[in-house]
Amino acid sequence: MSSTSYKAARDTFAHRLEEWDWAGQGASRRHILEAFLELAIANGFNSVSMRTIANAVNIKPPSLYSHFPGGRDEIVAESLRWHFHRFGVALLEAVDQAESAEEFWVCMVKLHFTRQVRLPESNLWDLLVATDRMARILPSELRAQVDDWVNLHQDMYVAAALDMGYPEAEERVKVVMTLLEGATRWASPECDDEELDKLTDRAIQLSHAVLKLDFRAVAQPPSTGQSDY
Repeated sequence: MSSTSYKAARDTFAHRLEEWDWAGQGASRRHILEAFLELAIANGFNSVSMRTIANAVNIKPPSLYSHFPGGRDEIVAESLRWHFHRFGVALLEAVDQAESAEEFWVCMVKLHFTRQVRLPESNLWDLLVATDRMARILPSELRAQVDDWVNLHQDMYVAAALDMGYPEAEERVKVVMTLLEGATRWASPECDDEELDKLTDRAIQLSHAVLKLDFRAVAQPPSTGQSDY
């Protein structure tokens, strides 16, 4: 790849994001989607019904169908698209200040980590994606879109890693992304800004450590010369 491949990956991501006309989405639809996400976070994904959504936005349940004729399935699909759109906008704003692959990588890790800690819907997204991989709970069309979004995000990491000179970047990036998606296991959402800054720096350091790992050496530890029997 050229020295600007991370910029090409960024542009591909931005182009795909522009395909969704969220500017044309009404405020009422966005309000319903946000209510669904909040209810799913608070009470669990499966507990959210059309009635509970209607109560949350103070309208009658049949009125929801005027906004989402496909019912709950459409709301689920659109809420995932809405979440990823907001994430994508924030990601582009973060990386657009980068002037090198190294800065691009740091901006991505910082945004990824802080959103995982501060925004519960990020963890809901990860849970739905992981559950779908095992139980196939999403419609096939939506599953294909989700896979596309995940791959585009991953491609930005991979391009930056390759531009920084790290070979076999895709395998390393998957480890980094898994580490960041588990952020709430080692960073409480209630931590203050100072603590979050320290943990974010740690996340950046860990991401670089993963990039530098020799996976072949890890997979094949040196022999001690002693028999296993």
